[in-house]
Amino acid sequence: MNSMQQKFATFDMNNNNSKQDMCPKKPKFGIMFDIDGVLLRGKTPIPGAAEALKALMNKEETEYEVPAVFCTNGFGLREVKAATLSDKLGVKVNPDQIVMSQTPLEMFHEFHDKWCLVSGPEHDGGSKRVAESLGFTKIITIEDLREAYPYLDWVDRTRWPNQQVEDDDSFPTIEAIVMLGEPIRWETNLQLIIDVLVTQGKPNQPPCIEGPQLPVLAVNMDLQWMAKANIPRFGHGAFLVCLENLYKKICGRDLEYTALIGKPSEITYEYSQKLIEEIATGLNMPELDTVYAIGDNPLTDIYGANMFNLFLDKKRREIEKKKREFELINASPKVGRRSRSTSDAKVEQTNHNSTDSHFSLHGDITNVRGIKRCTSVLVCTGVYKPELGDPNQTIGEDEVFQNSELEPSISPVAPPPTKRKDSVIDHGHRDLPYTEEMTRADHTVFDVKRAIGKILELENWKY
Repeated sequence: MNSMQQKFATFDMNNNNSKQDMCPKKPKFGIMFDIDGVLLRGKTPIPGAAEALKALMNKEETEYEVPAVFCTNGFGLREVKAATLSDKLGVKVNPDQIVMSQTPLEMFHEFHDKWCLVSGPEHDGGSKRVAESLGFTKIITIEDLREAYPYLDWVDRTRWPNQQVEDDDSFPTIEAIVMLGEPIRWETNLQLIIDVLVTQGKPNQPPCIEGPQLPVLAVNMDLQWMAKANIPRFGHGAFLVCLENLYKKICGRDLEYTALIGKPSEITYEYSQKLIEEIATGLNMPELDTVYAIGDNPLTDIYGANMFNLFLDKKRREIEKKKREFELINASPKVGRRSRSTSDAKVEQTNHNSTDSHFSLHGDITNVRGIKRCTSVLVCTGVYKPELGDPNQTIGEDEVFQNSELEPSISPVAPPPTKRKDSVIDHGHRDLPYTEEMTRADHTVFDVKRAIGKILELENWKY
């Protein structure tokens, strides 16, 4: 058993205390939970959340019998989020089940040894510690930059230097910008990030907007999110809107992102899929057909699930194409095969192997393959607020909302009565424009407890 499989040893179903006798067949599905607006509001549990998770566990409620991961656009260390969920819900959650918004940055090795300006929150570990946990080794914080160039941050006069100071000419040139979430002082972060962009990483030099832009990695595109208040709060997407518009106004061109991470980014769903596969391997599940994504925001959770399905379809076609090519190579005459050079044969074998493990982000460590679909389930306890008269009402592909004249708002602000289906407030990111198809869930239910009930019914997997 390798190290990644050992991580999920706690999920082993092959023990005498499991419900295996009561549930003769193993599940063929996994579940990807959003957290804010689905399981918690702030740090307050949403009614039914604990029961929903316990329905996936063994009789003793100590181990999961269905692979489950918790994928959030929130910021922080996995260990902190897992401890919070375990404490607030009274249900065991392993840190290796957690996918924070920034977690997939672990894979961006080409930036880990570059001087990166890191912007983000200071709770749940803080931006520097979180960046270190992801593998970044040359971290420059916004505060580091302020100290090196003390006259850049000019809005708050209480932060001006008390005496004449000089810029630090030895300060390293910034090579990339990494934004991990909404910062505390927006005016400071906006100003200094723009300064770095327009000076090619050296803010004490004159602006130079010609040539290529510095790489920008941004995490979490949520314009708003559901916390403790009864209306949504600004998310990191709101900060990005400010940055994008300032940059375009100053430079006359769009800000370009090297990568956008977090839901609805397909890379976040791919990463979550691999964690589910790894857990399924630890559970000795021979098949894993479907991943269910439960969320409260059509523009992140549902958009991302639908985009991931497009990604799966594309990769499935690529794999089938490679397999056909490989079969043709093997079917070629033996003389032809002998005449090929050894290096040619190695190249062909390498291409086949890389295709066969195409979806693996952590190496070929799973024995579960062939996920066919990511099925989305939208709940109404967070950002999304349709008109539902009965909490038990479910809305399938062929059903309509109570007020069929109106499009269910994808904005947390309800549209005026005059707004019809052709008028939608788009709160999505600039680079992911709204389409009705991409934000339409496979199933809509009132809360996560009913979502799990729907999934177990669809899978015919009940106790």
